[in-house]
Amino acid sequence: MPRTKAVDEIFCRSCGEPIKEEAEICPECGVRNKQEKSSQTSSPPSASVKHDPSQYETTVSDTWYYGIAAGAGLWILLLAIASATGSESAFLGLIVLVAWVLIPVATYFDAKYVRANSQWNPNTVVWCIAGAIWLINIVSAAAYLYRRHEALGEP
Repeated sequence: MPRTKAVDEIFCRSCGEPIKEEAEICPECGVRNKQEKSSQTSSPPSASVKHDPSQYETTVSDTWYYGIAAGAGLWILLLAIASATGSESAFLGLIVLVAWVLIPVATYFDAKYVRANSQWNPNTVVWCIAGAIWLINIVSAAAYLYRRHEALGEP
């Protein structure tokens, strides 16, 4: 089940559970989520700061991962048909066009959803470019879906 938060909630910086924004301590894991004002101003920003999904809001659907999976499936189907028949056709050209566009577009929109609803902040540019490179995109789509599953528990 995907982790979702209400408008007045944030994700715990330790366990990732949705908690009330004004909560100082997470009721799930007991970690302090609000820092002292003095520690916020005196310490420089660190490169190891975790992603805060409460900074992002999106109206993007959570079903864009179907497009990533369908695009990868189309590429596999294309490779199977092309190797079995050894010929080129308009139908294969259509499959190439749809599959080539589907993976990067679906990845772009799904990354917006993932960024706003999990602790993972996918680099949209890298994933979309990897999704547009022929044959690399099959591996890229599988890796993205695996990483998404780790972050959200789905698909």
